[in-house]
Amino acid sequence: MSSAHPVTNDGDATSPAVETHRHSNDPIRTRITALGQRLSLPTVKRALGILEGEHPSGKRGSGYEFLDERFYEPFDEARSIDWKASARRGRPVVVDKEKTVTSKVWMLLDGGIEMTGITASGENKYQVAFNAMRMFAVLSMRRGDDVTILSANRDGVIRVPIGGGFVDFDRALRAVSKRIAHAPRDINGLMRLAKRIPDSRALIVIVSDQTGWSQMQLNAIRLMRRTHQVAAINIIPMNPFSTSQTPHGTYDAQTDRRVPAFLRVDKSEYEVTTHRAFVDTRIKTDLEHLGVTYLSCTSSEDMFNKFVAYLSSTMHHKDISSGVK
Repeated sequence: MSSAHPVTNDGDATSPAVETHRHSNDPIRTRITALGQRLSLPTVKRALGILEGEHPSGKRGSGYEFLDERFYEPFDEARSIDWKASARRGRPVVVDKEKTVTSKVWMLLDGGIEMTGITASGENKYQVAFNAMRMFAVLSMRRGDDVTILSANRDGVIRVPIGGGFVDFDRALRAVSKRIAHAPRDINGLMRLAKRIPDSRALIVIVSDQTGWSQMQLNAIRLMRRTHQVAAINIIPMNPFSTSQTPHGTYDAQTDRRVPAFLRVDKSEYEVTTHRAFVDTRIKTDLEHLGVTYLSCTSSEDMFNKFVAYLSSTMHHKDISSGVK
């Protein structure tokens, strides 16, 4: 008797149940950890400021406290130079200042069974989701933020506050992986969780797949943006009509039958790919219009590369992208 295959909303399915994440064999997790350890604290703070929508402007004033004093570098804005400090030291000096924030990061994970599907790389969507959350966690914890994981599906809500460092975050992800994906997703419930977050100006990271993001209510996100910074992670599932197949194959969501070979042709694959690209562009445009940081990815490696490339290009900081391949 064959085992049951959890289905996804995109018409494909994978092997049973969400696996406990084998982080010891995950090369992307290793790169994430190395990145967090290699970056200096001022660079981490600037990177998180960008993800929180606070692009470098050189503006000073209230809400900032002295953090560090360093020599001007090519990626710094000229107007960030402190001329009094520069005169004392005989060369351009930049004074890094730390903005006063609540130091709270809330990670909202789509806990539906739909997230047990696979991506083009053969990874479970949750594996990609967890690595995306790790990217934010390794930087946030380096900054000293409090991190909480929230997950919702129609069975209810899971709330896991992180009491320690990155190792505790990994342990929390493994605990969450055993308690999610036993019921369909509940996007409205996920949005209700976001509304109840008490910390003003916290960073909220929302992780779902493309269909989940298509169901998000823009008005709810618009209201959320009035009091919080928001980052959106969109995970693109495998094209069910792709000619390249995983060892488990691809299964129809309604019948639990394998997608037959005569449907896995270039025309079907092209139509699905084109439609998904259109949907992804629409979601990106809508969310970025609201001031949301948006990252869409097809695998853990794609997520890592886009995350690093986004920070590197926005900060004009070549050191972020070097040495982490």
